Amino acid sequence: MIRARHFGVATGVVEAPDEAVAAWEQRLGERPRTWGDAVTEFQLELRQALRDEHIHLSGAPRERGGRPDTVGPAVEEEIVDGVLVLHVRRLIGDRDDEALLGAWREDADRHFANERIVVDLRGNPGGNDGHTIAWAERRFRAVPHHVRESRWEVQGKSFGSWNAWAWREANPSIDPPPHLVAGKHDPRPDDRIELLHQDWPLPAGDLPWDGRMLVLVDRRTRSSGESSAWLLRDGLGARLLGDPTTGMIEYGNIVPYVLPHSGLVVTLPTKRNDYGFPVESVGSPVDAELDPAVTAAEVASQFEAFV
Repeated sequence: MIRARHFGVATGVVEAPDEAVAAWEQRLGERPRTWGDAVTEFQLELRQALRDEHIHLSGAPRERGGRPDTVGPAVEEEIVDGVLVLHVRRLIGDRDDEALLGAWREDADRHFANERIVVDLRGNPGGNDGHTIAWAERRFRAVPHHVRESRWEVQGKSFGSWNAWAWREANPSIDPPPHLVAGKHDPRPDDRIELLHQDWPLPAGDLPWDGRMLVLVDRRTRSSGESSAWLLRDGLGARLLGDPTTGMIEYGNIVPYVLPHSGLVVTLPTKRNDYGFPVESVGSPVDAELDPAVTAAEVASQFEAFV
């Protein structure tokens, strides 16, 4: 299961390290004291064995300890010594958050009228990097190869969507998410699972931007927070400052899987992203280290020292 990534979804070849598999086998005889201990340990071992930080089991903590997310509005801006500072704390949220993210996208023309921009993504847990793309894409420079995406499909539909119907067996009173229902295929005897690869470039935008950008990241920046940072680095030539990120972007498009007999919910990805270098559980590299105690405003006030 570990070596072939047959835990509900496969998104390409995964080189599970021998030591991870051996450790798994040795621990099979150990019995946890509680259900919470069991799912927490199982989640940790799955993440380590599959090198996939997106895997989550209901009842287990979503993140490792010591990495609290930032609090405050999803997006906040200020001007410091003539530099635009954008605090982008998350890329998904409640109605207020989504309104702020929408306003961020709509204000792109005003934002890019500034020649110097600091984007603070420290502590950003991710969500939807489509917000970042919509904000920046008209200023992108052409990048022939940004990322390769690999995914499994059946009848042209995501293989991960089949699980919508396990929801009903697990709990008939809860409707499965609409996007899973829409993507469900009707099984046929001649079904074939196809592994598809797609290379994604970044097309040049129609409003080139000659400014300079600094993007702040840390070990708490993860998922779409990480991919947003890399988009801005690739597409706009932004300089990344801080610490290597969490390492949670090689797998994406997360869907919930319900195991019908136990009712256990496992969140798993349905695609793999290849950036050309290892990221998962390692983190995206930075161009320069930055003391985490340094605020975005302080970076802005010393902008020229960091570019």
